[in-house]
Amino acid sequence: MVKKQILIVDGDITLSERLKRNLENEKYNVDAVYHGSEALMVLKRKWVDLIISSITLQGGMNGIQLLQELKEHKDCKKIPIILQTSKVNMKETAKYLGVKLFVTKPYQMSDFIKQVQELLENK
Repeated sequence: MVKKQILIVDGDITLSERLKRNLENEKYNVDAVYHGSEALMVLKRKWVDLIISSITLQGGMNGIQLLQELKEHKDCKKIPIILQTSKVNMKETAKYLGVKLFVTKPYQMSDFIKQVQELLENK
């Protein structure tokens, strides 16, 4: 069975690395980046099966800007996106940008991993 490829884009390095380790323990291939521009470079190099993004990123691009950029690329429109944020009032914006799942931080890691598994199984 081919491992699913996941891209994490989050300005919180500690949370990103923790999530990456937990997903790798579930046998996923995971890349973690902290800038929107890094995410775009990864997506130019390889296909991913899922993007997990935060609104708060490092550098000049935030998560909403990244999602707007992804929405413009035909190939990226097919990739399911999970948006994780502590900003609860962003749900409608996320829906408009094509986000499959909106998750409010903080969250239980085990619950979040289950949501990722379900999303990838139903893809």
